[in-house]
Amino acid sequence: MHVFIGGAFNGKHEYVRRWLKEKELIDVEWYIGQLPREPTSKTVVVTGLENMIKPLLEQDELSLSTTIVEQLQLLAKKHQIIIIATEMGRGIVPINPQDRQLRDTLGRLYQQLFAVSDHVTRIWYGLAEEIK
Repeated sequence: MHVFIGGAFNGKHEYVRRWLKEKELIDVEWYIGQLPREPTSKTVVVTGLENMIKPLLEQDELSLSTTIVEQLQLLAKKHQIIIIATEMGRGIVPINPQDRQLRDTLGRLYQQLFAVSDHVTRIWYGLAEEIK
């Protein structure tokens, strides 16, 4: 798995599109706000994890993040998995309890994703920095 992470509107999607083109990866499926069930392409891009977990916040955050990571690991056995993650842990702490819970749950999820991913790249205003 390869995770690309950065703040909102920092050029993550555009960077990944260019990166895929440079790697000559053309058999690509994009999933926004959902995990793929039965992808048919060799490369799968998953983005919008925050939208996917927002309606599931009543679940235990560790169990939720573990389930998502396990599903992605299963997919990674047959597909190249690319994840575009929006960093929400920096900056002002949200006043709304649900927004705080979303931020915290994403933080747990990202920790687990980073641990099992082969590569992690931070995108900052279109510039890439390899973290792992």
